[in-house]
Amino acid sequence: MRKPLHLLLCLLAAAVLNACAGNGQGLDENGNPIGNGNGGLPVAFEPTFTNIQTNVFTPICTECHFGAGAPQGLRLDALNSYNHLVGIRSQEQNIFRVEPGNPDRSYLIRKLEGGPGISGAQMPLNRPPLSQLTINAIRVWIAQGAMRN
Repeated sequence: MRKPLHLLLCLLAAAVLNACAGNGQGLDENGNPIGNGNGGLPVAFEPTFTNIQTNVFTPICTECHFGAGAPQGLRLDALNSYNHLVGIRSQEQNIFRVEPGNPDRSYLIRKLEGGPGISGAQMPLNRPPLSQLTINAIRVWIAQGAMRN
């Protein structure tokens, strides 16, 4: 009598575990939920151009990148930033400042992350680097096509 009860309990436990495990539906190849639009990257804010302008370019970058004297002619005020970044070649490197769909080939990301492959200093100059969550938001915006919203 003891053996059938033990078998029944094992089968019941297996059924419960199988029900909890899931089948992977709704997850990407890395096990992250599909549909958050961020490719699984945690971000500081919704990755839109407006949010990047509001949270990064206007309060931080325009300390230097403003007006006629902006370094490399890169004006990052709300009126000019999109047109000075997206699809425009860097004057320091022969790659686009922002290459829609390709954050790894976008000079903006290289300048924000620092390291090899940049000319000059990491941005923002003479300030702490942006958080990785903020850089991730910019990466996701670029990966999603660098649209102007």
